[in-house]
Amino acid sequence: MKEKKYIVFDVDGTLLDTEFIWGKIWKQIGMKYGHPSFCHDEVVGISGPALRAVMDRQLEGVSEEEKDEMLAEVRRIGLPYIREHTSLMPGVREMFSRLKEQGFIICIATTTDRSLTEERLIKNRVWNDVSFSICGNEVEKKKPDPEIYLKMAQLLNAETGEMLVIEDTGFGVEAAYRAGCEVIMIPSVNPASEKDKKMALRIEKDMHEALSWMQENIRRKE
Repeated sequence: MKEKKYIVFDVDGTLLDTEFIWGKIWKQIGMKYGHPSFCHDEVVGISGPALRAVMDRQLEGVSEEEKDEMLAEVRRIGLPYIREHTSLMPGVREMFSRLKEQGFIICIATTTDRSLTEERLIKNRVWNDVSFSICGNEVEKKKPDPEIYLKMAQLLNAETGEMLVIEDTGFGVEAAYRAGCEVIMIPSVNPASEKDKKMALRIEKDMHEALSWMQENIRRKE
């Protein structure tokens, strides 16, 4: 049985259903601008240069101005919609309750800025369950770079081996793996790739299955 002290959750797509909302909005904007073949699944869960790289590849020949307009409109529509409609992924409350009962320390590591992260988790009444957090505006490099998980280990004054990470995307899995963490993947929008399967400790269908496996295979490190 593996010993862990800290359970570190990604937020978007793992704790909250935001990835599904962003996917729908990206699809809507792609259609509006006359790009129905734009694969919105590829841009879910990423931001910054990685997002722009996907847009550049998929929208070859489209002007930079139009891509800027698309991105701005996605944010204009998406941010207020998510503020009103985001909800917890199935099984999150049970997961947090069981982990707290058993003395695990719940942490979050997300590429979303702190203000938005806190607002969404407070609205869904789970922010008080989180003991430590690092958000996107507090790191220089986004996932799949391992910086956020290395910084989490520093914040906890712990080894990365003491952390079990829960992620929903390949970018997150790679970031945790490169930091030296074991990671359970619960895919949200996109299924696990062969690369994900090699890096992840487990691929689980949902939070309920992940919790069931953890109860049998993970114990609290004293």
